[in-house]
Amino acid sequence: MKKINYLILILLAFVYACGGSSENNTKQESEEVTLENKQTVCIWNGVPVRETPSKDGKWVSSISLGETVTFLGKVAIDSLDRNREYLYVELSDGKVAWANSYGLIVDGKIAVLKEDAPIYKRPDLLTITENTFDRMDVLAIEETKDEWIKVVGEKKKLLGWIKYNTVTESKEDIAFSIMVSKELKEKDGSLILDKIEEFIEKTPYVNSIFISYLKEALAESKIIEEIATEEIIEESDSVTIE
Repeated sequence: MKKINYLILILLAFVYACGGSSENNTKQESEEVTLENKQTVCIWNGVPVRETPSKDGKWVSSISLGETVTFLGKVAIDSLDRNREYLYVELSDGKVAWANSYGLIVDGKIAVLKEDAPIYKRPDLLTITENTFDRMDVLAIEETKDEWIKVVGEKKKLLGWIKYNTVTESKEDIAFSIMVSKELKEKDGSLILDKIEEFIEKTPYVNSIFISYLKEALAESKIIEEIATEEIIEESDSVTIE
């Protein structure tokens, strides 16, 4: 009788072990599916992409600011390079390789500011900070809650919550803003005014909402220049009369 009970216990233990293993396998497969095919956006210009997850890996390409790639669910750490993290991604041309994670936002969306926007610590008007995003800043949207969005700024310098109605997700506006940042902005973020007219003439993004903004900025600068010229002439005439 004892032998029969012992055999029954062994059989039950075996069945339980098989069932648990099946559950674990199912759970693991589910997690892998969840990780795969995540839209990922680049918030840093020139993120390197390599054949292997290492600084010594063969260079394949680079990801541009605002570009969207697909995260394929694999993560690797290069222990020989300060534990730098790499994500396995697919580029828009179908190439598959490893990209540095520092400039990527997994499951994010790219947007651009339509106007200056204050940054909040949380989605609550009482948590306003002294920091702001400027009009035409490119952002990655991480999370949405009611009329709020949690965002990360270029190069991850600023992050926090802003109102959703302050941004546009138009691809044309995003591309136009990135082009402006490369060709029309000084290091301090100010516009190079004497290049605006030529820039507007050659831009392929003729429907961007920011064209009118550039035209307004140029018009204001010309008014200021005319006023300054008139003041100089008046001062010169005054000195001549005296």
